[in-house]
Amino acid sequence: MRAFSPRTLAERWDVSPAHIRNMIASKELDAFRLGKLYRIPVEEVERFECQTMNSVGTEESEQSNGLDQTESETGARLARLTVAKPNMSLVKSTKP
Repeated sequence: MRAFSPRTLAERWDVSPAHIRNMIASKELDAFRLGKLYRIPVEEVERFECQTMNSVGTEESEQSNGLDQTESETGARLARLTVAKPNMSLVKSTKP
C-alpha cells in the first residue's frame, strides 16, 4: 500500500506538516499509524483532492454571485492540490 507521510503530503499540497496533522486529528483526513508515525493512504489523498475540486467548482459559482475569491486564486489553489512536486534532495557523490 502506498501512503504519504505528513511531511510529503504537506509538500504536495504546499501547506505545513502541522496542518496535515491537524487535519488528521480533526478527522478531516483519514490516516493510520505505524508506531508513532502517521501515514495517509494514497486513496484518501485522492478522495480529499476530488472533494476539494468539487468545492472549487462551488466556489467559482459563488464567486459569480459576488463573493470575493478570484478565479486566479481558485486556479492556484487547485494547482497546489493536484500537482505533485518532485522530491529533489541533494546527494553527495563519493567520487572525486
